[in-house]
Amino acid sequence: MPKKYKIFLDSSALISGLNSPSGSAGIIISAFLAGEFFVFVSDQVIEEVNRNIQKKFPLLKERFLSFLISQPKIVKQPSIQEVRRAYKLIQSEDAPILAAAVKSKPDILITWDKKHFLKKGVLSNVAFLICTPEEFVQKHWQR
Repeated sequence: MPKKYKIFLDSSALISGLNSPSGSAGIIISAFLAGEFFVFVSDQVIEEVNRNIQKKFPLLKERFLSFLISQPKIVKQPSIQEVRRAYKLIQSEDAPILAAAVKSKPDILITWDKKHFLKKGVLSNVAFLICTPEEFVQKHWQR
């Protein structure tokens, strides 16, 4: 039996998966809904996704609610100290997301945010893999 990964989804991957169920992020969400993964999100990820759905993707509201009803694990808000540690690696508004991911102790953080998360300084200083949904589906997930 393949490993049941602990996956932290950031808002870019979650919105992508909700918007394109047949794309790589959508496949990850479907696998979570089928019980193949443990999925973690933070309060901030939920807020970002909700805000973006209201402004840009109102048709995704039902899919988002279905995702939330499926009970992903919601990581408690990181402390100021945890965010400061993350900010040393990712000097952007995404530091709280990285801090929440670190707090959840995932196997993998999945994101489309190549500008902030997929940088050598971040990748080499966390205890988990960070990759795009596409990379995860193609290289790391054995079905």
